[in-house]
Amino acid sequence: MLKIDDSKHNFENYKTKIVDFVKNDLNESDTRSKLIDTLLIDVLGWSEADIKREGKVESGYFDYQVSAPGITFIIEAKRNFKDFLVPTKHKKAKIKSIYSENEELFKQIRGYAIDIGLQYGILTNGRQFIVAKLFNTDGKNWQDNECLLFNGIEDIESRFVEFYENLSKHSVVNNGGFIFDFPVKKFESNTILSTLIDRDKELVRNSLSIKLTPIIEKIFGEIFSDENEDNKEFIEKCFVENSETKKNRDEIDRLFGDKAPQLSNVVKAVNTVSIKGQIAKEINEDEINIRNLVPPKPIVIVGSKGAGKTTFINHLFKTKENEAINNHLIVYIDLVAFFAIYGTFEPINISKQIIEKTLDTYQNLELHSLKALKRIYSKPIKENDESIWQYDKQNNEGSYQNKLSIFLDESKKDYPKHLESLNKYLIKDHRKRIIVIIDNADQYSSKIQEEVFLYAHSLAKSSYCGSIISLREGYYYKWRYSPPFDAYESNVYHITAPKYSEVLLKRIDYTLEKLEELEGVSKGQNEKGYKVVVPNQAVFEFMSGLKDSLFSDQNTELIDYLNFTTYPNIREGLRVFKQFLISGHTNVTDYILRERYKNSEIDSRQVIPIFEFVKAIGLHNKLYYNSEFSLVHNLFIPPIDSDDHFINFYILKDIYDIMESKGSANKYILSNTLIDKFVAIGYRVSVIVNSLTNLLKYNLLDTDEQLSDIEWKSLPKNINVGITSKGHYYFKELSTRFHYIDLCLQDVPIFDKTSFENLKAVFPLSDTSGKRLLSNRLESVKIFIEYLKQRESKQANNLKTMYGDMTTHISNGLAPDLKRIEKKI
Repeated sequence: MLKIDDSKHNFENYKTKIVDFVKNDLNESDTRSKLIDTLLIDVLGWSEADIKREGKVESGYFDYQVSAPGITFIIEAKRNFKDFLVPTKHKKAKIKSIYSENEELFKQIRGYAIDIGLQYGILTNGRQFIVAKLFNTDGKNWQDNECLLFNGIEDIESRFVEFYENLSKHSVVNNGGFIFDFPVKKFESNTILSTLIDRDKELVRNSLSIKLTPIIEKIFGEIFSDENEDNKEFIEKCFVENSETKKNRDEIDRLFGDKAPQLSNVVKAVNTVSIKGQIAKEINEDEINIRNLVPPKPIVIVGSKGAGKTTFINHLFKTKENEAINNHLIVYIDLVAFFAIYGTFEPINISKQIIEKTLDTYQNLELHSLKALKRIYSKPIKENDESIWQYDKQNNEGSYQNKLSIFLDESKKDYPKHLESLNKYLIKDHRKRIIVIIDNADQYSSKIQEEVFLYAHSLAKSSYCGSIISLREGYYYKWRYSPPFDAYESNVYHITAPKYSEVLLKRIDYTLEKLEELEGVSKGQNEKGYKVVVPNQAVFEFMSGLKDSLFSDQNTELIDYLNFTTYPNIREGLRVFKQFLISGHTNVTDYILRERYKNSEIDSRQVIPIFEFVKAIGLHNKLYYNSEFSLVHNLFIPPIDSDDHFINFYILKDIYDIMESKGSANKYILSNTLIDKFVAIGYRVSVIVNSLTNLLKYNLLDTDEQLSDIEWKSLPKNINVGITSKGHYYFKELSTRFHYIDLCLQDVPIFDKTSFENLKAVFPLSDTSGKRLLSNRLESVKIFIEYLKQRESKQANNLKTMYGDMTTHISNGLAPDLKRIEKKI
């Protein structure tokens, strides 16, 4: 797209030509081809692909239709000498102020716009420009809209930045529309949070909690620590597998038969024994000898973020049951650590790291020794001995050894070639082959994943190494039938995340088994102020009770929350649960006391209420909710430059309906299709893009592009988006619950002054321990719902017809909670 410096330069050329154009008194057709085409393409940066000329509609033929992602507008061109009657010293004017003098022109272009369904149009004669919004979707009179005016070449020249910022492709695309029509000022609003003096204050824990928290954090740190991924015993005991999964016989035959499977033949598994067995068999049945240099075909492991690809790889190569893989040298390359060192993916550096790790891990083979190096390069050494080194070898031992040393040193520096020679030596002399695991490629862009895929195949072809790589499933499924994937054969395994509850149960069992008794006691006061002495062993007893209660029928809401809002990212689910345990709002001390002194004759399993769990992770240690830092996301906050609380809900409903009607396999819709739909309704592109960006950022939507593990500053162009299980849960369940709305209303901008004052008057402040008066919380939620109903009543009728009343959807789910709380009060 044309930057402003080039645009201004081309405009200067345009100015010199326009004098000749005026002399020739151009007709309408010439005005289009000689003036407007030049201005659109050379000055404003639009391409031929963006422009459609002389389209037929019911009311006639329009001159231009110009399109960009999320916005399309029409241009009506008039002959060069036909001036528009507009005020000379005005940048903007309401359409009704200039309508009567230009009535025929406005009727003509507005007729075209209505026929096509486009809101914006431009009237121009090549020198003057009128940019206008030609109809509204909110019931307002279109003639009250302000239009942007450029009254001649001199006016454009003096306001060139404004001209460029409004009409160039670069600006229209990046701004998401015509900025002259954007709001002049921010919407006036207030939030409850902004009025609270102690909004950033953390709660005061009771003295018993202060003493027990470090113990709890240490214990549960054992459960959630990433460092355990290298602990063989931890991997064996905490790996979740489904041994009941059986694969069809033809699938296994296809994998191990003479004919290699095509890339599209994907073996699926939920971290199963059968898949591990197949991969182990594939590797172990490799006939390692110098006559069979070709290794097993590269193994590609695909799965979603956090599904357990790394865990699966670790379990495959680091557990006792697979120690039979002893004819290979396993080299693990963590791409995250690799990029921290090198910054870019360069095959020469990967080869270097493979060699270094091989030498370091398998020191017993002494691959660094002179003896080994001479064996590795025995053939070229022999050739040199019989030619260029012959004299020195026979007559000058010092010189010969020097030349040999230089040769070996230079050979080692050619890392790809050295890796090939090293692996051939291992195959010939040791009957061992290097198997390279390149993990975490899925945390990088599609380009990096493609480079890793190609490198894995080059390892097999040039260096004769085996290879295992992990890729993001969205990337693989999108490109598996396209280059470079369709040119190579690989064995592909799909890893599906295990059940969150099973992972958590195994982690707790492991911790209970491993931790020894803690000595000593913790003294302090409990939530009610009573002095208590608790043996530290009670923490373990609490964990045992927690295990029993977590997986009972009474705690299904909590497990559902974790399953829906974090699946398939099991790592994220564990992180969220840990935050609950160490949150200041979690009454762990009370749980410990109840477990310590419970009546053994009565089944008194502890229940963790869903409202307490959401509050704990939503607030962490703060007294009040702040959406900017919370793990609980606020759907009621409008996008930037909008006062619409319902946009996020509309988008989620649209994509939810697609999944409901077409199924999970076809749940995606192009973002541009979605943007165009909302623009046609009357939303600005930038507003919808901002909403989509946030929904993707919070994992309420996902995409078949790789986004979540790398930073991105703006929404990529025309990606496929679909709803996640988290988005589904937020839309259908969480957004309708009291505990969610009670948090969110604290940080929602309220655009009605009366509603804000009413809410502020009843909003209960928190005491130092995080308690707020329940009756006032109930009243606050009711006032907030009434405020939402008031705002929704002002929505355009077409939105209500299309999406129904969102407040009705929310109120229906909220009713049981309100009834329960009213009874309690």
